[in-house]
Amino acid sequence: MSTNVHKITFNFDSMEWENITIDQVKFLENCYPDVDVVEILTKRMPAWLISNPQKAKKKQWLRFINNWLSREQDRRTKF
Repeated sequence: MSTNVHKITFNFDSMEWENITIDQVKFLENCYPDVDVVEILTKRMPAWLISNPQKAKKKQWLRFINNWLSREQDRRTKF
């Protein structure tokens, strides 16, 4: 992943991620093979962000995504 990319953000009006590339998603899928990355990015994370607006003000969205996916991967490998 290039360091010259725009910062990943979440658009609360469209309920979509901005500036996240297909290559970044593929990279995350390789890092977290037991996790459905696309489903989490497009459904579960937006639903959580809507339900928790007081916790949704993030400065480091990529860190938020990685932490979420890491916890999800850990949950799936325990069983």
